[in-house]
This record gives sequence, structure tokens and C-alpha cells, in this order.
Amino acid sequence: MASNDDTKARWRKLLVPGAASVLGAGAGLALTRTDKLRDALPTTDGVGDLVEDLRTKLRSVAGKASSVTSELTSGGSSSRPLSSDQLEARRLRRVERRKQRAGR
Repeated sequence: MASNDDTKARWRKLLVPGAASVLGAGAGLALTRTDKLRDALPTTDGVGDLVEDLRTKLRSVAGKASSVTSELTSGGSSSRPLSSDQLEARRLRRVERRKQRAGR
């Protein structure tokens, strides 16, 4: 009886991976040979345009950030303390800008 159970276990160890391999190969073959399925999959034709657009936007943002940094470090308004009236005016302008952006 023990040898019968051993034989069944050996067959199971061989047949299960073999069946999975055959099913995987069949699925791969079906996916590569079917024109309808190939047409349904998305194409990567526009990826280059997307990457170029993102690079352009990144460069424009980086240029703005460097100009703001140079203004702040070149002795602009940040080198002297602001009065409470100036701080309040800036705060109100910032609140107005936020309201305008939220309204869009």
C-alpha cells in the first residue's frame, strides 16, 4: 500500500506542474496569435509625446523656482522684517488668491 501512495504522489508532482506549463503555453500562444486581442491591448505610441510634455512642464517649473530662490537670496524683501500691516496685507492677498483658485 505504501508504494501505491508513493507512486500517486510522484505522478501528482509531475502532472500538476506539467499541466500548468501546458496551460500557460496555450494562453501565451492564444494571446500572441489572436489579432482581435492584440488590437484590444493599448499601444505605446503616444508615450514619447507625454514624456516630452512632462519635461517641458518640469523645466518651466524649475525655472520659476530658481528665479524665486534668487530673488529671496539676493537681498529682496526677505532680508528686512515686515511690519504687522504688511504681514496682514499679504495674508489677505493670499486668502483672496485661494478663494479665486477654489472658485475655478
